[in-house]
Amino acid sequence: MMENLKKVCFGCLVVACAVRLSASDISLNGIWKLSYRHQQEGGEWTILEAPVPGDTNEALVKAGVLPDPKVGTNVFVHLPAEQYEWKYERTFSGVLPEQGGCQILQFDGVDTRAEYFLNGERLGTSDNMFIPVSFNVTGKLKSENKLVVHIRSILGSGELGVLGRNRIGGTDGEYVRKAQHSFGWDIMPRLVSSGIWKSVTLRNLPAVRFDGFNFFVRQVDAKARTAQYLVDYQITAPWRYLHRAKLRFTLSRNGKVADRFENVIHFYQTRANYRSVRNADLWWPRDAGESALYEAKAEFVDEDGRVLATDVRKVGLRTIRLERENYLGDDHSGTFRFIVNGEPIYMHGCDITPMDAQHAHDREHVRKCCEMLVDLNCNMVRSWGGGVYEDDAFFDFCDANGILVWQDFSMGNIQPVQRDDFAQAIETEATAVVKRLRWRPSLALWCGNNEIDRSMAGSWGEWAPNPDEERISREVLPRVLREFDPFTPYLASSPLWDAEAAALAAKIPGANRGSERRILSQDHLWGPRAQYFKGPFWTNSVCTFVSETGVHGCPNYASLKRMMTPEGLYPWPDKADKFKFNAEWRCKAVSSYLDQNSYANGRNALMSHQVKRFFGSISDDLETYVDQSQIYQAEALKCWVAAFRCRKGRTWGMLWWNLRDGWPILSDGVVDYYFGKKRAYETLKSIQQPQLVHLCDGYLRGIYAVNDRLYPVKGSVKVMDAESKKVLFEGMVSIGANATARLMDDPALAGQGALVIEYTFENAPRRNVCLYGEPPFDYKKVSEWLK
Repeated sequence: MMENLKKVCFGCLVVACAVRLSASDISLNGIWKLSYRHQQEGGEWTILEAPVPGDTNEALVKAGVLPDPKVGTNVFVHLPAEQYEWKYERTFSGVLPEQGGCQILQFDGVDTRAEYFLNGERLGTSDNMFIPVSFNVTGKLKSENKLVVHIRSILGSGELGVLGRNRIGGTDGEYVRKAQHSFGWDIMPRLVSSGIWKSVTLRNLPAVRFDGFNFFVRQVDAKARTAQYLVDYQITAPWRYLHRAKLRFTLSRNGKVADRFENVIHFYQTRANYRSVRNADLWWPRDAGESALYEAKAEFVDEDGRVLATDVRKVGLRTIRLERENYLGDDHSGTFRFIVNGEPIYMHGCDITPMDAQHAHDREHVRKCCEMLVDLNCNMVRSWGGGVYEDDAFFDFCDANGILVWQDFSMGNIQPVQRDDFAQAIETEATAVVKRLRWRPSLALWCGNNEIDRSMAGSWGEWAPNPDEERISREVLPRVLREFDPFTPYLASSPLWDAEAAALAAKIPGANRGSERRILSQDHLWGPRAQYFKGPFWTNSVCTFVSETGVHGCPNYASLKRMMTPEGLYPWPDKADKFKFNAEWRCKAVSSYLDQNSYANGRNALMSHQVKRFFGSISDDLETYVDQSQIYQAEALKCWVAAFRCRKGRTWGMLWWNLRDGWPILSDGVVDYYFGKKRAYETLKSIQQPQLVHLCDGYLRGIYAVNDRLYPVKGSVKVMDAESKKVLFEGMVSIGANATARLMDDPALAGQGALVIEYTFENAPRRNVCLYGEPPFDYKKVSEWLK
């Protein structure tokens, strides 16, 4: 009988990181039995079926207990489900481990506070949805086994300090390692779900295996095409192999070996230090060159020449540094720029928010979102800190397509708990995440959090605590990175706001919350969005790098029809007041509760203010309103993104907010939840190509050409007034490598109109339409110009 069998297990412990899956692993995904009841009141358990991966709210919808939370105000009906406890149960057949191996149960993601039982025996607990948890079950399996996961509500999880009160959502989540948007955000509803949201696997681990990996490129010479790297492996194997077995490593590309070595294994933590590659194909971000990937193959070879374990990865030969002077001098000389393989690279890209508020569905959206990043020609994407860490499929895509990743740790907008137990939880989480991602060629930056520094300063004013004393971003995370990834750049908070910044801002005459716009080299530009997008807040910004900025744009009419009920589709209860919206539009704005009216109504009103400012009036027709709102969003983003690119050399990047909504909402996303692309999508696609010609009428004035290639280009440019057909410029233009060129001084355009700029570089014809003049504009005229 299996229950009587005992096997020797080498190095199998409860772990908080995932080992790569093998063919002998057994998936436990599928339909599980799910029971639930009110956690405080107890009572009988209600039983239904639920998919794994999945979440509890989705299971209640499929069972007909709750309505679809994506429609109308239905998400409010889901609020009581936060108070339930849940039991997932399933049975599975046991199998024998291989000789000397071990078996573990691996849960890739459980949301959030869970206790695990196998055949009635308690295996342990977990309380972090972001990282895997595994349990050694060697010798515990029977012919038939019962697995139970008991998940409890996270409400009332711990007392918070004075500073730990979230200004956006609730406070219950601050002590819990759960996606913070779950408690309500301006881009997500309050939907505090639970569940087994990632895969469950019975791992059959062999006695000999690779458990850890790191690949670090120490230096490259782009001209000489050389690179120097080191590679680390963590190996598990019986001791008898020490001093006899060998590590065989092969680095190859397209079937051609670039480097190979064999080392006798004297330690289970092995390193090859340092290896050289000649005729190296370097990994570059988009526009700068090819994103060349090599196959890194490691083999554990015993003394008889048998290969007992293999590990294969795709790696890139590249170096990356961040040149950073946090504050601007009187001459605005501060900087924030990424240096890849010795070359400064201008970053044009976007922020991404979670793929879905119900994270079990994240995997369904990853491919389409990544393909849009390529279509938009983004060379950097910021993974925002209010969500989850993206799966390997996301990073595989970015590695292969030259997209650098700015990775926030999953914290945002409010000071995290400073106590020892929370600090230890963050250290465990960060260690797992860093070890999983550190070797990726696409990984450009670790960032401690989203906006915590500035939120503290903005919320508390003169009473704001010193950000440099915030323990998690200044002590815990740097300690983890120093040990496991000391070479990837780190930024404590985005934007960084420390004691020195506060002191500098206080010296500015009339200093207020906006004073940082005059001293920070890297910033989030969220200004007076109800005002015209060519206002001085944006056009006169002097920061070097913008990692967030955006503007509302109404979703497509077809998407509105999917997210609203027929009764709630038309937004205004009173047509005479288009700044007050009905309950469904407020819910989608996003309000976390039924009584959160003023906040949500104000965010919707942004669109009405923008439309009225730009076109002079607000149409009663909803489809026209949608189009006008989208035109405003597209023109604003075009203005900001293009103007920043034209200042390259003084500026080094802008990441606009944001690619796609993770829920059916009214927001500043460029693509809605249903993958409906707003007007801004094609606009951004046009102005993020390797070359751009644009009319600047803010900080710079004139017509500028930009080239992001690392070689000079020559092409044709024609600038014509859309109304008069007068040609202002026509001829051949040369732009230096990674440079800009001023083609015309300020053309001194009078009145209102549009310039049609047609240009061809590298045999790619493009067209850019630049509006000029002061609003309000005629809607029909603008529509015609933009065709």
